[in-house]
Amino acid sequence: MFWQKLLVIALIGIGESQMIIAQMYGARASMLTGNYWIALQPKQWYFWVTITGALTILVGYLYGITVFKNIWLVAITSWTAIVIVEVFMSWLVFNTVPSGTVLVGFVLVLVGFIIANL
Repeated sequence: MFWQKLLVIALIGIGESQMIIAQMYGARASMLTGNYWIALQPKQWYFWVTITGALTILVGYLYGITVFKNIWLVAITSWTAIVIVEVFMSWLVFNTVPSGTVLVGFVLVLVGFIIANL
């Protein structure tokens, strides 16, 4: 059961990571070029990473509901992955770090995820 839960967390985490990477680099490219639709063009890698990320999240949710038997644990897993990856990618792509209330929210999400999975 532990390995199944770990697989769900990994699937959702990888899918959310793909989506956020595509969003961040797509936003950065549109900011640099002034072309706001650049990320939606199929010739751009952001488009294909978004598609594979969405499919990975879908598989994670489908498998997660059978493993956890509770959609809320699956949703919390997804939200936590988003928060962790979003903070890391914001730092990596835009060279900004969370501060103040954003940092408090980040810590609270991590604590909530741990409590929910006990």
